[in-house]
This record gives sequence, structure tokens and C-alpha cells, in this order.
Amino acid sequence: MIAETFTPTEIELLARITGTLAGSPAAAELSKPYRELADRARTAMLAEAAGIPAPPVAALLGPRPGEQVWVLHRTDRHEQVTTVYDLESTALADLADHVRGSWDNVCCHEGMPERPPADNAEAVELYYGPDRNARPDESYSLFAAEIVRSRRSRFVPLDFAFPDAAAAEAANRGAVFHTADDDGPQCIEVLGVLTFAYVDARDGVVRISVHVDNADERAVRPDGTVPLTVVVEDTVLRDDSDVLAPHPTVMEELLAGADTEQQAVIYAAAISSGLMWRCPKCQWPNPRAAACCEGPGACRSAPSESGTALALEGPR
Repeated sequence: MIAETFTPTEIELLARITGTLAGSPAAAELSKPYRELADRARTAMLAEAAGIPAPPVAALLGPRPGEQVWVLHRTDRHEQVTTVYDLESTALADLADHVRGSWDNVCCHEGMPERPPADNAEAVELYYGPDRNARPDESYSLFAAEIVRSRRSRFVPLDFAFPDAAAAEAANRGAVFHTADDDGPQCIEVLGVLTFAYVDARDGVVRISVHVDNADERAVRPDGTVPLTVVVEDTVLRDDSDVLAPHPTVMEELLAGADTEQQAVIYAAAISSGLMWRCPKCQWPNPRAAACCEGPGACRSAPSESGTALALEGPR
């Protein structure tokens, strides 16, 4: 968009210039949409001069912050390992597992217990010391970092309404396919959203990547996000619409921190409340949005009344 080459202050000045010229003979030569835009700018300027500024219809959002991760760098005489985690507690637990596996290095020292403590932080501090480098040739660092990539500010409509059926059909028919070149792989563009699908030889996968930084304002909500639903086969992997996501974040966090017995209770509650359904053949608990079983087997059976019955066991 041309607007991306101007700062917000420059766009404000251009609107005022347009409003100033709206009443001139030159404005008559403009197309109807441009004349209407000039008249709107002039009306807004007159209202502002009278002390009754018009209500805003758009807002400028700054770049959204990057994602925070936790970086663990561990060094010993044999190796240097750097690993990235989404949570500090996960990184600390992984480091504590390494410490417990190496406890023979310190258990004979004065003041050290024969067995490592059950608490992760305590075990790590005893092994490495409060300065993280008490062991010869061994140390670690754990710190938060932000995944940074180039981002831009954008204007978003405050009266957002997703394109209706006719506008969506026009957008779909206007989709553009960009062939692969030296700058990147092939992708399809619709409403400024780029979807890449390509063979990634390095990781040995077919990679699907969606980029929304340049999404058209018609698809951008007032908070700067773009509603997305991602489906693979019949499985909904992400649902950012007004429909509940198939895997609520709270559910994932509960299951991640639960033992086997606690997981069974969580699954039972989710199935009883209708958030999940149990496969009538293999008894695998599936998210409500799944059209067929997502279990590790090959049954792929659809939900049924018997599949939603309450059961206390976890996934098999």
C-alpha cells in the first residue's frame, strides 16, 4: 500500500491538503471516490475548527511485541548446549534432570546430600552454586529473550466488520499466486495474508507458513489481529474466530502439569461438559471440534452418543 511509505504525521498532512483543495475547480476533475474522500477531509477539518471533531473510525497500532522465550545455555568439559523453552519452569526442570543424572560428581563433597533434592531450583543451586559456576568446567545461564522480527505499525478500523459473502467471494477470486524466487518459496496471497506451502528438505517436512503482517485492513480486527482458522484434513489446529478453539489453552496447561490420575479426572470433566468426546472404538478423548477420532490408531471413527459418555480413564 502507498500509505506504508508515509509516516502517520505525513498522512495527516496529506488529508489536510486534500480537504483544503476539495472546494477548488481541480477537485471537479477527480473521480467520484476521490471527490467523496476530499469532501470527508474538508468536513472533518471544518468540524475540528468548530471544536466538534468527528469520531475516529481508525486507530494506529504500533508493532506488536515479539514472543518471549527462555534460553538455557549449559557448558561442561564435554559439550556446550543451548536450548530454547517457552516457560522458565520447563527450562529449570530440564536442567534439574541433567543435574540429578550427574549427582555422583558432587554427592561425596562435604555438605552435599547423598541424593539430589526433589525441588528443581534447590537441586540446580546445590550443584552449580549460587553463582552458577561453582563446578570446575561446568556452568549455566538461563535468561529470557524476545524473538524479534521486522514489524510495522498499521491503521485498523474501529468499526471492524469481517467481509460479507460478496466481498469474501471477490477477495477469493482476486487471490494471487506468487511463484518461488531467490527471495523465498511460492505462496498464495488473499487480502494481504500470505500462505506458504513448500517442501523443507532440511527438516524433512512439508511446511505450511502463514504471514499476516501485511493483511488488508478489511481482515484486521481493532486489536491488530487477523481471525484465522487452520484445518489439516478434518482436524482444527487453530480457531481464532468467535467459535471456541478445539484445544483451550487452559486445558492444555492443566494436562501438561497433571499426572496420570489427574489427567483422567480432567478428561472426564471435559467430556462430561461437552468440551471433548470419547471415540466409541478406541476410547481416545477428542476435542469438540474434531469431526473424527484424532487418536494414534487408524480408526478415525466419528463422534456418537456412546463416544461422548463419561469415562474416567485417560488416552490409551
